[in-house]
Amino acid sequence: MTDHRDSISAKALWARWHGGAEIGLFVVLMLLYELLRDLVEPSTPAVPVANAEDIVGIERSLGLAIEGDVQRLTNDFPGGEFLSSWYYTLAHTPGFIAVFAGIWFFRRRWYPFVRNWFWATNAVAVLVYWLYPLAPPRLAGLGLEDPTKSTLELGGSLSWFQPFRNLYAAMPSMHTGYTILYATAAILLLRGFRARWIFALWPVVMIWVIMATANHFWLDAVGGAIVVGAALLLTHLVAPGAMPRPWSYRPGAARRQPLDATPAADPVAESP
Repeated sequence: MTDHRDSISAKALWARWHGGAEIGLFVVLMLLYELLRDLVEPSTPAVPVANAEDIVGIERSLGLAIEGDVQRLTNDFPGGEFLSSWYYTLAHTPGFIAVFAGIWFFRRRWYPFVRNWFWATNAVAVLVYWLYPLAPPRLAGLGLEDPTKSTLELGGSLSWFQPFRNLYAAMPSMHTGYTILYATAAILLLRGFRARWIFALWPVVMIWVIMATANHFWLDAVGGAIVVGAALLLTHLVAPGAMPRPWSYRPGAARRQPLDATPAADPVAESP
């Protein structure tokens, strides 16, 4: 019987690649994501700034226009600006590498779903960037500054990348969205470890940091959470029923089971 995961598209969905090919796939998809995010950037700041004014208006009506207060409190704390800048930087890409490497090596059976969930999240985010361009607080005329610019450029070595950034892709905050995804996956896949709940602090601190660095409004963080939730639902509906979901993990269950019910299981796709 032909394994229904033998086609190229099925291999991509089920992650039946070797590690090097999987890394290559991530690089290609990330470049595509950055390209699409750049392509949907509006030609003028008029609409994004107007949308930012609406966001500020909503927050003020709720009595929660706190971005300026958060930045001042952070900067008044010794080392606060330094810590927030580097947290904003390191909790993003390095965090992504750490989480996916951990799942790949220690929870391989659940890797395909989490990987597909991640890319579905990016796809939904690009759609929102296009439909609702939004200027971040630092570009909304609120008198706030972004201390992360030099950090993100790593002393100027990554200055070439700055022209490719979409300056008006503040909604949703994917710095927040990613950390929600990572923390959720980690908590689900580390059942049996009481300390797993410490991962919940990851997005909580990030919400503070995105405001402290004037890169996002707190409502952008809400948008990030909604996008991650919508992508999770989409991935669950589209993924084959036999693909293990993170919430299906149970400590002590048989460690070496095939990903689906087919007789010939691929050892690369099994959990270690």
